[in-house]
Amino acid sequence: MKQKDTEADRSPSFDPAKFFDLRERGNISNGACLYIQAGDTSDFDGYLIAAAGEVLQLRTKQFDFVIAVPERRVWLDKNENDLTKHDPVYSEEVMATGGAILRHLCPRACLVRGPLNQRNVIPWRMMFNEPEKYGPLLQGLKPVNVQWTALKTLADRILSPQVHSVMLDMNGSVGYLDSLVKMLDRDGEQVLGNKLRASRLPIVIMAGVQAEVVPQTLPLPGRDPRSTSNAIYHADGVRVLLRLAKQYSVPLLFVTNNVCNQLLKFQDAGEVLEQLLGLREGEGGLLRKISDTWFGMAHLKGKCVPFDWVAFAAMLLYNRAPTAMKVVQQELWVASKDPSVLVLRDTSNQTQSDVVMKNLEGTELYGMVSTVSYIDHAVMLALAKYAVATHSNYTAPGK
Repeated sequence: MKQKDTEADRSPSFDPAKFFDLRERGNISNGACLYIQAGDTSDFDGYLIAAAGEVLQLRTKQFDFVIAVPERRVWLDKNENDLTKHDPVYSEEVMATGGAILRHLCPRACLVRGPLNQRNVIPWRMMFNEPEKYGPLLQGLKPVNVQWTALKTLADRILSPQVHSVMLDMNGSVGYLDSLVKMLDRDGEQVLGNKLRASRLPIVIMAGVQAEVVPQTLPLPGRDPRSTSNAIYHADGVRVLLRLAKQYSVPLLFVTNNVCNQLLKFQDAGEVLEQLLGLREGEGGLLRKISDTWFGMAHLKGKCVPFDWVAFAAMLLYNRAPTAMKVVQQELWVASKDPSVLVLRDTSNQTQSDVVMKNLEGTELYGMVSTVSYIDHAVMLALAKYAVATHSNYTAPGK
């Protein structure tokens, strides 16, 4: 289909490049800034925001980009019912595949290998196989040295007086965070908390469900339907993140699954290619191949939602484009026994419906947080196209 011009494409006042310089309009404080992205090496949108992070590092002065990737639980026997099992040998293949892709997409980024995720809820028969699906995409590309960085090195970098501020997101598992904070000890944790606040940006959390709506998460045995993917894998990491935010007055910005499904959905890989990535048939390199592979899966037909891109766009637009993004204040309720259950409640409607009461069951009020209610569709597309085009030019052979 032919891509139509949008208001964002035509408007001379909207310049996507400016939003990839986080110092434009003074959004982050002076001095060196460290951005730690929660890496996701399975979903396409995890790789898209990794590539966009590389563009951020290119456009923003004194800005270091880190992708922290916890080791996820893996098992090759698809008939195994025990979801707590883990194959460390196969896991190395998974990490090697994802790490190589990240290194190709992000040649300057610091790639940090985190510890093993605490939990898996996906049946092994449904688990995405990175070496099988993504491994062939690396054939013909120049071999790279992934150069995983140890978590201790990241801890030392955070404590360095040369780093003035730190940004975090939860666009993937934060399985690294509790181990990182333990390494920092009490005094170091205070340094991290102060630097998070100094960034003047919220921690963007791509997770949570709305209290007023029946959860639409994939029903799985042992999974609370209110638990969303990024939060479900490492409860201790989520618990530490919420504690840091409250203790050091760091704002939280939630982007829920409900909002993502409303704001950015495509029919198939072809629509993603043209409308989101701004590419034609035959154009694009590794990123395009990942998109075709991921969104080419039959079960995603008609519901191709790049969740992480909505969250990344929210980070770029926060306090910089009031007409392009709307944010509301809502109550955050967290399950006392499982912090992966994150429920956002609309305070403008205090009706005690059966759905609300069921969603709040077993939770405690955390406090008021910001949640994204709207992002201009054309703006999200324009930002993505700019990121892809700039990344392609920057990482092209000979660059």
